[in-house]
Amino acid sequence: MSYQRILSPSPEAVVNKQGQFNYGCYNSAFRQVNLLDAHRPYTIPLPKSAKNMQLREWQAFQLGNGEYFMMMAIYNAKKLALVQFIVYHIPSQQKFHYEKKVAPWQLQVANGLWNTHSSHTSSNFKLKAHNDLANGKIHLKVDIQNFGELPNIKGQFTGFHDNTQVQPMVVCMPFARNRGMYSHKCLMPMQGELHIDQQKTITFAPEKSSLIIDDHKGYYPFPTRYDWVTAFGHLTNGQRIGFNLTANQVLFPKTYNENGLWLDGHLYTLPPIEVKRPSGYQQDWCISDSYGMVDLVFTPVVHTAVDINALIFRSKYQGPYGFFEGFICKNNGEKVLIERLFGMGEDFYLRV
Repeated sequence: MSYQRILSPSPEAVVNKQGQFNYGCYNSAFRQVNLLDAHRPYTIPLPKSAKNMQLREWQAFQLGNGEYFMMMAIYNAKKLALVQFIVYHIPSQQKFHYEKKVAPWQLQVANGLWNTHSSHTSSNFKLKAHNDLANGKIHLKVDIQNFGELPNIKGQFTGFHDNTQVQPMVVCMPFARNRGMYSHKCLMPMQGELHIDQQKTITFAPEKSSLIIDDHKGYYPFPTRYDWVTAFGHLTNGQRIGFNLTANQVLFPKTYNENGLWLDGHLYTLPPIEVKRPSGYQQDWCISDSYGMVDLVFTPVVHTAVDINALIFRSKYQGPYGFFEGFICKNNGEKVLIERLFGMGEDFYLRV
């Protein structure tokens, strides 16, 4: 049994001139990421200011070179906002976790990828992303000083989003009739430098280093639940590989999902998946589908958990890093073996 989801060039805008979402799966970037133009995403009409309060938006990046895995996030749920940069040294299992909860107006989340910016700047915590898709580049900067007992870090990175070399997965997917989400994800080569305490410099060469972008906005359900796993690296034959697998609350997931495998820049679409944890979050996660195209085991090696219960606010989050083993099939049925590919998983629940 085979599965393939057709990707087509994106329309001009996420929401059309009549206020309707352009639901679909695409292989090119939207010029206008205009979710606030949606007509009545909820039962009652709301002004843009009220819709903005319901719109969750973020830019997140996973980047590394097989020895170092990093994650940068600028996240705004309007009632909750945070900025984050994580450095994990895979051989030693040493993790530096920089995270700051901020007011929603203290950060900026980009609106699309055409010469836009996401950022947070405070006295000791600076994150910046410049999305320059016209020139095929994503620029990241981090500068965090005097953050508790953690080392000072400073870095800059460039991802090469050359549309002739890498294929993005761009989706607009429904949670309700005219209430949905947008995401642009892409695996690409990356180069840069990270300085730790001005004593150590790690250089990231593009032939060995990768970056995955997630540009994301959505009117998510209340409460919100999803499972997500991702990883990237190189196969033994030198091919650059990465995948994104999500199980969320989207309607008609066989038609609308953001599951895919990247291999040397080419994107292969994948079906809906399921994540099972028979022995709990800190033991093996099993990821599979009903078409026999995805069969992975994720073994966590380092764990992050959040559990907050404050009346109407409830947040449960499990976010381990670890290794993937198994296989993913291309759309023609050819198996791609996954052997100790490093990545991360999330089990997310939010009621806010």
